Amino acid sequence: MTAYRAYIHLGANEWGNELMRQIADEYAGQTDKRPLIVSVHEHGGWHLSYLYGAPGIDDGTICGTANDAASLPQAVIDFGRGSVVEIIGDIRR
Repeated sequence: MTAYRAYIHLGANEWGNELMRQIADEYAGQTDKRPLIVSVHEHGGWHLSYLYGAPGIDDGTICGTANDAASLPQAVIDFGRGSVVEIIGDIRR
C-alpha cells in the first residue's frame, strides 16, 4: 500500500506536543491524500508523526516519535511494515 508523508518543520519559537498535533490536524484537513503521515519536527530535534486515513486506525494516532522508548500500537507497526511512502511535502514555518 502507498502511504503519503508530509514533513513540517516548526519555527525556532514553536514547540510542544499540543501545537504539533494541531499543525498535523490542520495539514491533514487540507489534503485528501490517504493514508497520510504528517511528521512535525521541532528545531531541537524532537518530532512526532501522526497517521490519518489508515484502515482500522484512528485518525491522528501517533505513528512515529523521537522517543525511542515509546510503545506504538501493533496496528500502527503492522501498517508501517506493509507501506511504501511517497513524500508529498516538506514545509518550513
